[in-house]
Amino acid sequence: MDDASLAALFDTRGVCHAFAGRRPQAAAYYREAARLAGQAGDTVQLGYALVNLADTVTGTDPGAGAEAAQAAAAHSRRAGARDLLAAAVGNLAQALLMTGDWDAAGAELAQAVDADGLAGLEELACYRAWLAALRGDAPAAQAALAGLADLRASEDPQDQANIAAAEAFTATALCQPAAALRHARTALSQANAIGIGAESLRWAWPLAVRAAHDLADTDTTHDLLALLDGYQPGQLAPMQHAECDLARTRLAAAGGDADAGPAFAAAISGLRELSTPYHLAHGLLDHAAYLLRLGDAKAAAAAVGEARDIAGTLRCQPLLDRAATMTPTAIPVQD
Repeated sequence: MDDASLAALFDTRGVCHAFAGRRPQAAAYYREAARLAGQAGDTVQLGYALVNLADTVTGTDPGAGAEAAQAAAAHSRRAGARDLLAAAVGNLAQALLMTGDWDAAGAELAQAVDADGLAGLEELACYRAWLAALRGDAPAAQAALAGLADLRASEDPQDQANIAAAEAFTATALCQPAAALRHARTALSQANAIGIGAESLRWAWPLAVRAAHDLADTDTTHDLLALLDGYQPGQLAPMQHAECDLARTRLAAAGGDADAGPAFAAAISGLRELSTPYHLAHGLLDHAAYLLRLGDAKAAAAAVGEARDIAGTLRCQPLLDRAATMTPTAIPVQD
């Protein structure tokens, strides 16, 4: 069998592993598919393998995911493969959102629409809705969501999960936690089809459990924790592990658990190592609120200051607004 055909088979086998939640095996097959496709000079097949590799490794190594997605985008542009380019740019934007380089994510999406002529591809519009909503620009997110008629009609579980996640982010930007929780749980309902660690579900679970916390809905919080407990640890994305620890710590703190302080310290360390800057900032503000209840204004000020710096870098208005609600007399705002 020639290398190009073999590359396609390795790529297909990788897809099977990915949907079964076996990400290391999937990545290995994608890397071999990419090697064989490059050896055969098949630019399109190489692009497919790299797109799939980026999607698979971003959850555990967003830097490597961005590198694979950038290479996939370059090969897709060279081949004139529009749909493949859209997938590559979407994966690149996802990896950059996770690393905290939101400006670069926005720039990549804008280039795809303005320079590459992909304005009609709704997958990219959905990602633009994600970014706008994360930054608190609800009108822009709503405008992007309004144009996703074909994506809404799709029976693809990935499409449905991505739209539901975008709607959940938009509801959060509108300060509607009940709607955010409902949409996030809709996204999570696709876990059996696309895997609990899939990109939209990596973001949907933390959003759902935070919305439940904001609503003081402990029953739903326990339900969401039980959902993750039903999976093998390797099936979860690292950020889901970190967010699970944070959610349990919030419950412990609300219940007056004496070990909540050390648990918060451990949870914040986990967020630094395993999650995104956005989620770290929210965790820091959770910790600050706990410290203020204990009367430790100095430590709370440090946590809020770090969260505010992250929010400024991300240009995330909801995070900035949340930081501003922390007791101003106890936490001075720096110029």
